[in-house]
This record gives sequence, C-alpha cells and structure tokens, in this order.
Amino acid sequence: MNKEVYRFAFDEANAELSQIVGEFEQLRLRKERVEKVVEALKPLAGVDAQPATGEKKDSQSPSYSY
Repeated sequence: MNKEVYRFAFDEANAELSQIVGEFEQLRLRKERVEKVVEALKPLAGVDAQPATGEKKDSQSPSYSY
C-alpha cells in the first residue's frame, strides 16, 4: 500500500489521541474542584471525616425501615 495512507491514518489517530488527552485533563481538573467543594461543605453538612480506607466506623450494617 501507499505510505501516505498509513501516514494519514497515523496523523488522524494522533490528533484524536491529543483530543482525548485534553478532555481527560479537563475532567481531572473538574474532579479536583468537585472534591475540594465536597471537603469544604462537609462541616456544613455535619459529615464526620471517614477513615482513608473507606471502612465504616460501625461494624454493623445500617437498618432501614420503610
């Protein structure tokens, strides 16, 4: 095949990858901002700090009544 076809496909894939990387960076920055807002609002919502491992403070599971 013609090398130009491969070059064109490579350039297109490279451009798409660059776009994906840019969108990923925007999402990462948005995630950081949301996490900061959540941390800032925790005291107002009365939420206690959870352990870093994600474990619950109580060993019992919550009971729900409907």
